[in-house]
Amino acid sequence: MSTRIKKPLEYLKDYHCNLNVFNTSSRVKYPLNYVLSYNKLSPSYKSFVMSLSSHVEPNTYFEAVKHDCWRKAIQCETFALESNQTWETALLPKDKLS
Repeated sequence: MSTRIKKPLEYLKDYHCNLNVFNTSSRVKYPLNYVLSYNKLSPSYKSFVMSLSSHVEPNTYFEAVKHDCWRKAIQCETFALESNQTWETALLPKDKLS
């Protein structure tokens, strides 16, 4: 038996491949592939289910700003907060890091 560490191929990270073998996201504490199987679904429904569960929301600001849709959402939210006078943007003091 091989001692080589097995991991999913990088180009397949956005797809559900080998669900019973790999946990593709270390952020997921209890991955669904440990408790359910897609084997009995029709091909069209399986495709639908896979499309729903392949979307991952960013956990940090730095992950979010890598994607145009999240940058736009941040801008819209900031604009709404400023327009409603919920807050105002201020400069960070010189002795502080962001």
